[in-house]
Amino acid sequence: MLSDPRDKRGKEYELMDLLVMTLYGVLNGYDDFDNLAYFLKQNETYFKNLLLIKKTPSHDCLSDLFSMINPKEFMDIFVEWVSEIVEKKTGSIIAIDGKAVKSARDKINGGNTPYILSAYLSEAGISIGQVEVGKKSNEITAIPDLLDLLDIKDCYITIDAIGTQENIARKIVRLDGHFVLKVKANQPILCSDLKSYFDSNIGVSENIAMKETGFEKNHGRKEYREYYLSSDISCISNKKNGIWCRQLEWCVFTEKKMVN
Repeated sequence: MLSDPRDKRGKEYELMDLLVMTLYGVLNGYDDFDNLAYFLKQNETYFKNLLLIKKTPSHDCLSDLFSMINPKEFMDIFVEWVSEIVEKKTGSIIAIDGKAVKSARDKINGGNTPYILSAYLSEAGISIGQVEVGKKSNEITAIPDLLDLLDIKDCYITIDAIGTQENIARKIVRLDGHFVLKVKANQPILCSDLKSYFDSNIGVSENIAMKETGFEKNHGRKEYREYYLSSDISCISNKKNGIWCRQLEWCVFTEKKMVN
């Protein structure tokens, strides 16, 4: 059970009632306290009958509560709850991505826009964990903290290129997960190795498989994509970094896109 951080004196609402109303609001697309309070007021009769309350809470009541809740304790309980909902995760894809929560800019954050790193269970379409990226840190330092919250055994973790770091890859493997990571300029040697290999061997080597998508509409444009997959890791020059070689045995691929 989540600890109630409020003073016991003068409490008008039970903690669970406030959490239930907040969940209703978020599920209806209201992600800031002003709009959430307005939504609750518009549906006040429903919530009065559901929760046996006298009236719905104000913006200040909600924002004050969430400014005091212990975020780590809340996330631990949330992850446990979601894990009960999603019982079978074997073979699941977990996408880790960060975004600025612009609508959360209010007095709780001192006018600053918080940046949240989330883990999405792709097949279920839900977030199964979140951590805030601190002002003096970045996604690279926050990703390991998020992984510590999750059970990723037999899951496939996808992260943008910023997460293509040796320590992150090793942690995923140590937690019995698999990774699919993008290689860009932040890994210059590995990126150069792979680019040179595909540029020289596409259409030549039998070790490269190709799949085409045909034309797809994307951002108002028609895009034709080709994907190339290879199990040949001989192109990787830094063999001392065994973490890339071992995992890349089955996921070395590149993409070519043409816009019509």
